[in-house]
Amino acid sequence: MATDGAAASSLARSLIGGALHVRPGENVVIETWNHTLDYARACVVEARRIGAHPLLWLEDETAYWRSVEETPTVKAWSKPGEHEWSALAKSHAYVFFPGPADRPRLTQLPPKRMEELVAYNGEWYRRAKKARLRGVRSVLGYASDAQAERWGVSGVAWRDQLIRAATEVDLAVVHDDAKRAAQKLKTGRELRVTAPNGTDISMKLRQRTPYVDDGSVTSEDLAIGANMTVSPPGTVLVAVDEKSANGLAIANRPSFLRAGRVEGGQWEAKAGKVSNIWYTEGQAEFDAAFQAAPKGSDVLSIFSIGLNPSLDPGVPQVEDQEAGAVTLGIGGNTGYGGSNKCPFLSWIVIGEATVAVDGKPLCDRGKLL
Repeated sequence: MATDGAAASSLARSLIGGALHVRPGENVVIETWNHTLDYARACVVEARRIGAHPLLWLEDETAYWRSVEETPTVKAWSKPGEHEWSALAKSHAYVFFPGPADRPRLTQLPPKRMEELVAYNGEWYRRAKKARLRGVRSVLGYASDAQAERWGVSGVAWRDQLIRAATEVDLAVVHDDAKRAAQKLKTGRELRVTAPNGTDISMKLRQRTPYVDDGSVTSEDLAIGANMTVSPPGTVLVAVDEKSANGLAIANRPSFLRAGRVEGGQWEAKAGKVSNIWYTEGQAEFDAAFQAAPKGSDVLSIFSIGLNPSLDPGVPQVEDQEAGAVTLGIGGNTGYGGSNKCPFLSWIVIGEATVAVDGKPLCDRGKLL
């Protein structure tokens, strides 16, 4: 992908300094694929400018796909070796530009092969947390031209939106908004979402601790095990009472799901279960995934609110982070402290929404209060 040098440098400063607070003398791993190498190079330079010690890891796209094609099983090489684990244990910070660029090809692999390729994820996160590694995953790695074509968007515009949302956002403001929203969602009992498009849906809260992504990893975050963040940020997400949702939710933003892009979603919820699910676009793709999912796929289990005022509406794979946008999810929520173990997950996004917690406003027509 073509790279603007000034944009790459600006992004590097937001990742190395803003997100990770890298200090002189620290060890920094910067992992990338070919299509984001220019941004990774900028992170190397920025780390050295600060006085830190960067280590650049490159996963080569061609070598990766040849390995997938030519080896009888990926189990033997997909898990990191001891030398990689050692580097992780000796590092203070980690910048990750995910890949591959050909993500449509990745999603079309047989489920067993895909499972083998990502089986190490749980162990990686466990070790990173134990090492108190401060990490950031740049969504820019997903914004390849191949993936942009699948989503039906301009790759150039998509990348520009992501870079602006990462470099122009005031992380201190996001942090304050996240803290305020998380406190209300933690202590509240009743949540109601309304919007001019006809959305009116309520659900109960169970004093579960919200998951906060404010774009920065601090010592306070490390103390509670929240050692990873995403760029651009940010969201506050909470697992809601799985038997409580009632009402109608109508999306006015696209959702970029594993199954494909969907538009104009409408969900009806009763006693926590969603029915009469339909979309103006992407219905067949959603139905195929939903019908193949196990029990629990129809449970409305997740609520989140976006925090990033620099993010345009409907940006792929960060559509939930637009400031004031409400995202409702069906399926599993155990990763966020809920009780629904279903591996399926789908969501819709509602912009310009009004959110009330116990009758008191949290968000008014898309503006956080």
